[in-house]
Amino acid sequence: MALFNLDIERYYQTKKEQDVELKSIAYLQYPIYCIHATILDSTPDPLEKLDKAIVKCILINSSMSSLDIAQFLSVQKRGVEIRIQQMKSEGLIERKEKTIITAKGVEVLVNGTEKRFQKRQHNFYLDGINFKPLSSELYTPKYLKSFFSENEYTFYTNSKGETKSDKPFKPNIVHEPLIKEKILENILEVPENQRGDWAIPLGLEDIEAIDFTKMTIPILVGLMVKNEKPYRELIDGFSNIGDSKKIITFNSKIESKVDKIELRIDTWKDKKTEKEKFSFASNWVEIDKDNDGDKLQFITNEDLKLAFDKLYEVKISSEEEIINSKFEIGINVTEELLLNLKSNRVQFLRNLERGRDYQIISPRNGIWVVFVTFKTTSPFVKDLLEIKSFLEHSRKKELELKHIIRRLFSYYNYRKGLILLDEFKLLEKIDIAQHMNTEDDTDE
Repeated sequence: MALFNLDIERYYQTKKEQDVELKSIAYLQYPIYCIHATILDSTPDPLEKLDKAIVKCILINSSMSSLDIAQFLSVQKRGVEIRIQQMKSEGLIERKEKTIITAKGVEVLVNGTEKRFQKRQHNFYLDGINFKPLSSELYTPKYLKSFFSENEYTFYTNSKGETKSDKPFKPNIVHEPLIKEKILENILEVPENQRGDWAIPLGLEDIEAIDFTKMTIPILVGLMVKNEKPYRELIDGFSNIGDSKKIITFNSKIESKVDKIELRIDTWKDKKTEKEKFSFASNWVEIDKDNDGDKLQFITNEDLKLAFDKLYEVKISSEEEIINSKFEIGINVTEELLLNLKSNRVQFLRNLERGRDYQIISPRNGIWVVFVTFKTTSPFVKDLLEIKSFLEHSRKKELELKHIIRRLFSYYNYRKGLILLDEFKLLEKIDIAQHMNTEDDTDE
């Protein structure tokens, strides 16, 4: 998949400041065409000044060799030879016993009364649905490197050491059949003063021949909630802040489909191990089916339990511990759930403190990021979070043990809490202070 630049945490916080809650991010491959064209172009050649200087040398002395010209102009001999060859191919000069400037060469390079036309190769990138040119901003390296070609393969080694191939070109949206006349019309009708915005050569005179490659550009779709209503929004994954201005033109063609995207969970049994597996997915394969559009996900509790078991190694024992609504999935952390958690407890509590976690998913099934809510209504778990926060604060402030003990004694189940937090050294110090110190110490 593409290596997105999106800062997920920053994007999440930006949306939160706008009273928008980001719930998941879907992944699509949008169709584009790379048109390989032979064009006739009158755009000024960047080396035309050198060509004119070479022509002046020839007019002064038609017997001058390439080396003589190069030394006179203080440039590389090879550069002079290349430019002379280019001018010969354009019919601007002829070289027999002496070098001669043709009538066309005089008009173009000496008098400047005629345009200089060059036949060359140029790639145009067009929208795969309406054949409109893509913005020149999408021609920058970070975008061009992300385009998937239908001829592209990647290779990887699986867990058995076998080399496998994968074809990343899997467009979610079908390319419209290519219509040559429409393509030429859409490119050539762009006014000259706007061509730079669409990566079209300013001096484009004609397109003589075209070939094409089917390609896709990866785009992201945020599934969000605002004012208790769901909506979807295109996200530019190659922008650090997710600004979608460069890809906004795609939206009008797929808006009706994007507005139906939902989060799903696919489950299956491994054929060899018989173990249950899952993956987050979108509903894109059935996106044309009618739905009420009033939800961001359609997931069963059973599938969600399996997902949380695999992601967090947590066993959900009751429906109370599951958060599963039209807009949100998550875990309601109970005392029993926390006591049964055998690993990853520190990270689990961090997620609970923050109120969420996000999982980056392989986008093969149309989902890239899923946000998981962490909440608790348990008095014990709330006390545990307070104890954890207090201990972190006390270490920063280097509080004395007697102050720490006094605060901990205000919690009914502080010993159980310290055990869950792996605070065994602190428990030992408390026991020593309580049972083995002098009378003055125990008063503390």
